[in-house]
Amino acid sequence: MKKILLLLAITILCFLSVSLFSQLLISHESGFYDITITVEIKSTVGGEIYYTIDGSTPRIDSKNTFKYSQPLVIQKNYENEYMYIPTSPIWEKPSGTFEKATVLRVIEVSNGNITDSTVRTYFIGVNHKLPVFSIITDPENLFDDEKGIYVPGKLFDPSNPFWTGNYQQRGDTSERPAIMEYFEEGKLKYRTEIGIRIHGEFTRSLPIKSLRLYARNKEKEFRYPFFGRIGYKKLLLRNAGNDWETAYMRDVFTQRLFKNLNFDTQDNYSVVHYINGEYWGISYLMEYYDQRYLQVKYGVNEKNTVIINYDLTIQDGKEGDQKSFLDLMDFVRNNDLSIKENYDKVCEMIDIDNFIDFKIAEILSANTDWLGNNERIWRVLKPENNKYGDGKWRWMMYDMDLAMWDPTHDTLKTAIFGDPEIPWTTTEEATLILKKLLENEEFRAKFTERFYYILNNIFIPELAESIADDIIGKLNDEMKRHSQRWGKPTYEAWQNESEWVKKFVEYRRDIIRSIFEENFIKYSMKK
Repeated sequence: MKKILLLLAITILCFLSVSLFSQLLISHESGFYDITITVEIKSTVGGEIYYTIDGSTPRIDSKNTFKYSQPLVIQKNYENEYMYIPTSPIWEKPSGTFEKATVLRVIEVSNGNITDSTVRTYFIGVNHKLPVFSIITDPENLFDDEKGIYVPGKLFDPSNPFWTGNYQQRGDTSERPAIMEYFEEGKLKYRTEIGIRIHGEFTRSLPIKSLRLYARNKEKEFRYPFFGRIGYKKLLLRNAGNDWETAYMRDVFTQRLFKNLNFDTQDNYSVVHYINGEYWGISYLMEYYDQRYLQVKYGVNEKNTVIINYDLTIQDGKEGDQKSFLDLMDFVRNNDLSIKENYDKVCEMIDIDNFIDFKIAEILSANTDWLGNNERIWRVLKPENNKYGDGKWRWMMYDMDLAMWDPTHDTLKTAIFGDPEIPWTTTEEATLILKKLLENEEFRAKFTERFYYILNNIFIPELAESIADDIIGKLNDEMKRHSQRWGKPTYEAWQNESEWVKKFVEYRRDIIRSIFEENFIKYSMKK
């Protein structure tokens, strides 16, 4: 009964977030319509009504703002503009024609004051099987050379093309205000105010970018149950990272494959997104690792947590809260972990099952953008009456777009020693803990047992192919349109590469088994 009441409450909240966003009376809600519609707008206070259809905020003195005087005919539309603005040094002009949604932004003015505002997105004759995000923002926020965060713009340096550009900006000053609408099966499910920032490292310079979405509503959180949970402060629309021109699935595929092991993975699913009514292609809606994520998922107090990066900098939390990890490193560095008391002390500081599973998953998946990169580690600061409130450090998987490429890669060796050709994998921060733990016979036995369990029960072709088929099946109907929009991947290349990913586990299993059996003890004993 309690569960039913909770779901009812969530449904009501979502309904309110859609229906009570505005007091203006508009005849048609945002949504997908088969035929032309005529939209009527009425003021509840006898005010004047103004609107725009280009995504910009209505302003009485703007040339793009129109005074409402009669019902608006909304019909099928192909008049795209923003998709033809270059967004990267390797941008390609879209090919073919693309149906455009009509984005209606409306204000009500009474006695010279704006008394109300709202938005609508109308898709006429457009069909998508995937959920859809409509992102609405002043065009200059994304595409202006001075202010736009989606373009090379004024900060672009052609002598350093992939690490300069407006999209390389970070922090609060790089955030731009927007409104998002979320649709499932053609129906509006959620509308809210957000901030948007470009997300990623190298992939910021790609034509299609990952967007980080910040809840900027009065609740300061997303109140729709994405992934079956409410309360996130941030979400990701991810562009598949370095896999953007090939299989377009490696990151999400890998995280789904290892989802039920003893470490965090990001829940995710494929969506389509539009910006100011223009088709922007396939993205993955993903969880974002921050303190609120820990509260939503584990019930710990977000203010009593810290998340650090692989280089021991703070990802989310207060500077200085990584001291416990520095203490851990000091202890591991200065003590013989073959001694039981010392090993037990380390097990009091880290979740050893979490650590082992995380390392094994990275090894099995042949992630070449790891070690010394793409690790997040978290803990609760003060003890809480919670399974995860013990203060132990726990590892989180993310950014797996360079996993599942080379089935012959000796990632076991990299995990212990790093790769001499990649300097950041050989730092002490990257290699110390595993290398020292391997001094301990109990740990080696535990690691070996768990390696074979995961190899024989999780890293298996049947499960991998089932997950891959699900992802591929959802992308298939959309990929030709996405390919026309961005030029890559071609549909044929995507078919071939996604099939390779689907079969990767089958190709990898015997190879990594042999690597482990031939080298684990040898690597463990090497100083």
